[in-house]
Amino acid sequence: MNIISLSTAIGCAVLIFIVGSYERIYRMPKWFENPPQSFGLIAPQTKKATIFWIPVQLLFIVALIIAIITNWELRDVRLYLILALGCFIAVAALTGAYFVKEILIFSKMPATTPATPQLQKRAQQWLKWTTVRNVLQAVSLGLLVVALTKSKF
Repeated sequence: MNIISLSTAIGCAVLIFIVGSYERIYRMPKWFENPPQSFGLIAPQTKKATIFWIPVQLLFIVALIIAIITNWELRDVRLYLILALGCFIAVAALTGAYFVKEILIFSKMPATTPATPQLQKRAQQWLKWTTVRNVLQAVSLGLLVVALTKSKF
């Protein structure tokens, strides 16, 4: 069970990192090209994103928790798994506390809203900080791979 759960967690982490990076590099910059007019690109993608992200992240967290439980006896492995969980919790906390709230505000903003320097800065700040999520996702993935290499299967 420990190799299955750890492999599942790694597979989900790879998917999360690749899709998250793709969105950050190719999709999200278009959302912020010309705010607030470009914010209209956000809403049509929200439902699709929810349908993808929630199940993948739930599967990841369940697999990771099972991997922690089933590898608890292996101290080195356990450490890396707990650190990976910490990265995931940090991403989830940032997403819930900041990213979701802001993206919902942006997506509901009328295109006629004045494009003030403050709005431009706020949009660019959101985009910059989402990079932090990608870095944490990469760190989490790296920690899981290290845990796998330290496992004795």
